[in-house]
Amino acid sequence: MKVILLEDVVGTGNAGDVVEVKTGYARNKLLPSGVAIEANNANMKTLEHRRAKIAAKKAADVDIARDLANRIDGKQVDFIAKAGDAGKLFGSITAHDIAAAVAATTGFEIDRRRLLLDAPIKQVGLHDVRYRIYAEVEATIKVNVMAEGVSVSAGPREELEIVDIKFEDEGAVATAKEAETEEAVTEEAAAEEAEETEEDVMEEAIADDTPAEEGSIEEE
Repeated sequence: MKVILLEDVVGTGNAGDVVEVKTGYARNKLLPSGVAIEANNANMKTLEHRRAKIAAKKAADVDIARDLANRIDGKQVDFIAKAGDAGKLFGSITAHDIAAAVAATTGFEIDRRRLLLDAPIKQVGLHDVRYRIYAEVEATIKVNVMAEGVSVSAGPREELEIVDIKFEDEGAVATAKEAETEEAVTEEAAAEEAEETEEDVMEEAIADDTPAEEGSIEEE
């Protein structure tokens, strides 16, 4: 099936291209998501106009991407984590961790899915992580991972964000969650008991205030 791409699609083509794809891929993915339209006669007649609009939008997007790249390229974030003698971390630094640290350092929210990280970082040291902002626009983020107990030396960086990573013990987390649940259940039971007691008191008060019917009390 032939479609006209409205946006760049990795592995398929660039915005404005007319490409042949499998019918299922087009109908289930490309067309519903709005990144492509069917290359029928009506759409082909307006293709050049569409290409002009796509080119203008792409140029604007590239300018925005380059501006962001200039702002974050070369920025460094520092992580402190537990590590063994050989510098291997007991846990790992993920793309999610890096994106959060970059946001805290620069004030720019970045998409963790665009961080070109083959695998989570599991070794202390300085790591260069590429961030693909647009098809031809990238920035490099420096991720410095230090073991606990190592002092942070002052560098020429404009901004510094130190993130202390704590790798949680799963058993401890589960125990804590169980304790929280038990505490919540106890509080709920206490609240119900207090409510029942209040209702009993109100019923007794109403009974005391109710006048006796005439003739219901016999004099001895």
